[in-house]
Amino acid sequence: MAHDAPPRSLKRQKLTPAILWKNARAHVEVTTGYLIADDTVLDKPRSQDMELVHWQYSGTHHNVVKGIGLETLLWTGSNNQHIPVDYRVYDKDTDGKTKNQHFQDMIRSALYRGFHPEYVLLDTWYTSLENLKLIDKINWKWVAPLRKNRIVSATPHFHQHLEEIVIPEEGVIVHLKAYGFIKVFKTISKDGDVEYYATNDTNLSKSEVERIYTKRWRIEEYHRGLKQQSGIAKCQARNARSQRNHIWCSIHAFFTLELHRIKTNTSWQEAKLSIVREAIQQYLLNPRYQLQLSTA
Repeated sequence: MAHDAPPRSLKRQKLTPAILWKNARAHVEVTTGYLIADDTVLDKPRSQDMELVHWQYSGTHHNVVKGIGLETLLWTGSNNQHIPVDYRVYDKDTDGKTKNQHFQDMIRSALYRGFHPEYVLLDTWYTSLENLKLIDKINWKWVAPLRKNRIVSATPHFHQHLEEIVIPEEGVIVHLKAYGFIKVFKTISKDGDVEYYATNDTNLSKSEVERIYTKRWRIEEYHRGLKQQSGIAKCQARNARSQRNHIWCSIHAFFTLELHRIKTNTSWQEAKLSIVREAIQQYLLNPRYQLQLSTA
């Protein structure tokens, strides 16, 4: 294979999220499980003229960094699967869309594809009124943390910040301004951090909300696996199409590792090492090259 064949191949093809879904749909149960939405930044700290790269906030670095924004809709079920069913590359300069608009596009696509999850799990970034209203409109349920300054009403015609209302252990039903009624719970960690969790399913208890929201950790594991096992942030191409195709290939490589993990209960790292482990052992037993030791 010519040394420039991979770069030329990345430029020629057009690999899209729709192709990923064609491969993934046989491995998800659209009427059960959970849909999780989140984004991550593919770090490109030294890029100069690379397309798709923008300054944006990274939760990993807790700072604004240079990188490519990747939004993902992940499906997980009772076996804690990590199945990517849709994704978007954030590039407002090209398509004019915000992250919230990309999220809404993915939700509409999921509805068109027949999804009806038990719950949609979000982080605070995706709890805008437009996003929550869209989920409500299609009769889906959501669970998400809310910021302490969200405006709610515990009594009619009297609005307060969420942090100002009294929330009992069993939670309280309040009216989120410009949205509707939700149930809110308050948790306090051992180090004193206060967090507020909410859902439009007012029948849930605090323990059920905590159990459901722990499923959101699957997408954090997914992002770590993408970066560590499939090298999604390592492409050095400057062209936007090459970067998009590399992202698709990395996601599909992870998807293959995940299917292998589900089938064999083999970790992603072990699956990769098993490919070369025997070759390394054989080479060490009979190395082709000998190190020249210095006698100085």
